[in-house]
Amino acid sequence: MHLNKTSSISQITHRFAYGLSAIFLLTACPQQSPSVSTNAPRAVAPEMVFEKYIQQSGRAVNDPAAWVKDVFLAIDELKLPRSNENVCAVMAVIEQESGFKEDPVVPGLAALLNKKIDKMEENLVMFAALEVRLNQPMGTDSPKTFREAIKQIKTERDLAHWYEAFTQAKFTGIILDRFGKGVDELISTVGSMQVSINYARKLAQVIGKPTSDMRDTLYTRAGGIFYGTAHLLYYPARYDNIIYRFADYNAGHYASRNAGFQMMLNQLTGGKITPDGDLLSHNNANDDGIVKPSQTQTIITKLFAKSAKNIKLQTIIDDLSREKSIEFEQSTTYATVIQLMEAKGLQPIPAAMPKITLTSEKITRTLTTEWYGNAVNNRYKKCLGFIAQPV
Repeated sequence: MHLNKTSSISQITHRFAYGLSAIFLLTACPQQSPSVSTNAPRAVAPEMVFEKYIQQSGRAVNDPAAWVKDVFLAIDELKLPRSNENVCAVMAVIEQESGFKEDPVVPGLAALLNKKIDKMEENLVMFAALEVRLNQPMGTDSPKTFREAIKQIKTERDLAHWYEAFTQAKFTGIILDRFGKGVDELISTVGSMQVSINYARKLAQVIGKPTSDMRDTLYTRAGGIFYGTAHLLYYPARYDNIIYRFADYNAGHYASRNAGFQMMLNQLTGGKITPDGDLLSHNNANDDGIVKPSQTQTIITKLFAKSAKNIKLQTIIDDLSREKSIEFEQSTTYATVIQLMEAKGLQPIPAAMPKITLTSEKITRTLTTEWYGNAVNNRYKKCLGFIAQPV
């Protein structure tokens, strides 16, 4: 699943809510978005070969044929090329995120919820409110109390249903305030491909699909695959290696391109920007609510003050605001950095692995976006290798 990050970076939540720039991108150039590579071959192995790949994985997968069928349907509906590369890319992400489960089991969810409740109950007022609510039945058709139902939480869908029911009562407003989140923020990525609900809703608006009940849609096999495939492949990118799309899937569209841009700035200035793919500050406001310039913006401003004096600060800010769009590569700022690299005899860096550490209460070891990208890429290569074998 997608996780929160830490280093000198913003929280990962915003990466999956692509905002107006992403909507513009999808509406402005849907025909530019459709493939891993513009040269991706359109030949594809028979569906039964991909079914066998799933079967040989050693996982207990319910109806492999249906999973393969839905992958093909998603690719066709999005007008992506039917290629072995595209099919294997989608299947690699599904395998990494859920092991081909529509609503995968997440170990320790009940324990995490209990831990959060225990923390909240350190406040005496909260203790009283929580104890009353926890001992109430979940519903007229369920004799179990909310406390008893916690033990049955195995998946994110279970947690979402529990949370929605728990916070329905009027007096639980104070509890909701302490939780500090609606269910979409508490569980923002769901389904077999762990798709952001915000992303799915925005894409649905653009392509004319229903936006209501999106959470339930993503919990279906077909819905999870459709929106996950779109998130992975339905945006134009000039990557020469699909591993950068896998990294973007974890870190956000164009994070790899932006990380390459930040590395170029480091080479030009001797700076120490963490190449995390964030070009702007998203959660770095001062006491007056004014967002401080990002480290990337600050270094560009200093660089251009010496080497490109004709470029105004507002131009830099406007260009960096396109960080989630292919259009950034046509910006004055990006083009100038490329020119400065070439003038110094340095090789431009079109993409690089974002340096992001993943953090979550569910994680017990150090994981990074680079780890994620490599893990999915290994599954992708394994899939391609399998289907290349004689049937």
